[in-house]
Amino acid sequence: MAFVRKKRGLHRDYYQLVESYRPEGVGTPRQRVLFHLGEHPTVDDALKKWPREIKRLRANEEEGTTKRADALEEKLHRLTEYKKRGVVTR
Repeated sequence: MAFVRKKRGLHRDYYQLVESYRPEGVGTPRQRVLFHLGEHPTVDDALKKWPREIKRLRANEEEGTTKRADALEEKLHRLTEYKKRGVVTR
């Protein structure tokens, strides 16, 4: 099961989707980052706003925005699949 963790940055808060696990030979649980959600406090918020961000990046003709749009679109598809499989509850 995954959950959203809030991290405090220097100028803003940002969020990560993480899961807990217990590696062999280690007594304490660890957390693994599945997705960086940026400034989106929930998975649903990211799923709602990322398509608009992708569209904005694709409309912009600056160098590098197409690669960023492609990466964000892949991240959107992966996060959607996680939600469908029930890994993400909110």
